[in-house]
Amino acid sequence: QMETEEDTMFPDRKFSSLKRGALLASAIALALAALPAASRAEVREMRLRAGTSQSDQHPDYLGFKKFAELVSEKSGGKIKISVAPGATLGTDVQMQANLQAGTQEFMSGSPVTIPEVSVLDLPYVFRSTEEYDKLMDGVVGARFNELMAQKGWIGLGFTNNGFRETTTKTKPITKWEDFQGLKIRAIQNPMYLELFSTLGANPTPLPVSEIYTALETGTVEAQENPLPQIVFMRLFEVQKYLSLTNHSLNSVVMLVGKPTWEKLNDDEKKIISEAAREVTLYKRDLVKSKTGEWLESVKKAGVTVNEISPAERERFAEKVKPVVEKFSAQVGKDFSDMYFSELKKIQSGAN
Repeated sequence: QMETEEDTMFPDRKFSSLKRGALLASAIALALAALPAASRAEVREMRLRAGTSQSDQHPDYLGFKKFAELVSEKSGGKIKISVAPGATLGTDVQMQANLQAGTQEFMSGSPVTIPEVSVLDLPYVFRSTEEYDKLMDGVVGARFNELMAQKGWIGLGFTNNGFRETTTKTKPITKWEDFQGLKIRAIQNPMYLELFSTLGANPTPLPVSEIYTALETGTVEAQENPLPQIVFMRLFEVQKYLSLTNHSLNSVVMLVGKPTWEKLNDDEKKIISEAAREVTLYKRDLVKSKTGEWLESVKKAGVTVNEISPAERERFAEKVKPVVEKFSAQVGKDFSDMYFSELKKIQSGAN
């Protein structure tokens, strides 16, 4: 700024005008911070689409509704997100492709098809959902985000739908031997097929959409899923026992496609990231607070619920150790070493 003659003549006046300028600048900054982000010119009007394969009562859908509200609020109504439940925009795999192509903006579902994802499902690794949350909020989650970004997806937060539990038609599961000879529907995933084969069951890979009918017709007599899926798919109508096997955690990741992300400016990215973080915490609380309610609704439907004793859990863990070792090795020593050493830190209370 050029000095005027007056400033040179009255140095104290120059000082006060500088001071006034600084005060004004900080007042503007404060006013901007207090205003919704949209009142800054940078946030543009846009209509975006989010999809989940879960029903409109499921935490994945409720999380997205909350996300849409927060983004709208933070953008002063400029960014509108419509949320489609029940796989109306496609299966998880189709939606992942939509995100890569930029024909859909957001999705929430099982983590994407990268090999490393299989470690998240390994049986009897997590003792609580809190351990998972801490792990995914740290370097492990950051590494997953890097791997996903290489394939065209930007991770916005990891949550889980609680532990996977087992339902059966004929007898409850109290020890691993109860799986022997059991015709169980399994996820179309090599690790799960091997897990149930190791326990002596006969796993049948079927898509989610076919589970109810397969149980009803007796094609399979058992299945395993997290509680919200068991409740919202009404599986209690075709099953008699729910055994809280807690064998693995059901990971969920919220994603935005890279083509979409790269079109957003910094202000817009900030709105999306902040809203996503709030929703991640909201969903984690939601699943924890609803678990009791879900169990009650299953019991009310006449299903017998049983827990697995700590001693039997140990026996389960021991029995499936070869599965953990085999699939850990498949993702590469560096990745699995990093993963398990971070988890160990959390489990020993170092975090």
